[in-house]
Amino acid sequence: MSNVSTCITYDASTSLIMMTLRGTASAQDVINFYQIAQQYVSMYGSNKLLVDVSELTHKFPASDLITIMPAISNWLARCFVARVVSFDGFMHDLFLQKAKRFDIKAENFDCFNSAKNWLVNQPSI
Repeated sequence: MSNVSTCITYDASTSLIMMTLRGTASAQDVINFYQIAQQYVSMYGSNKLLVDVSELTHKFPASDLITIMPAISNWLARCFVARVVSFDGFMHDLFLQKAKRFDIKAENFDCFNSAKNWLVNQPSI
């Protein structure tokens, strides 16, 4: 059973899909979150995803990112992903490294406004 609170919204004024995750997540939870995000991408025709994981704890080893990234890469292939993280850490850096390997356009930010500004300046579909 997941121990994560999830909030996902679409902002029509900026064409951003915004997802906030809080709690403790397993590797399968992470895959499920990005699958939900992909459904919003399809529904709203947006390619800009802002994910706030600043209050999310990973309950899986870093090696699980090797399984997560192939699972989510097709869903995020055409997206720009801005992640709000609480600190620079090994897992966040590894996520970016693996994302780049799968040609996912992703960046980590330490604040919501920086992440949002970066996304707003990216080209739309």
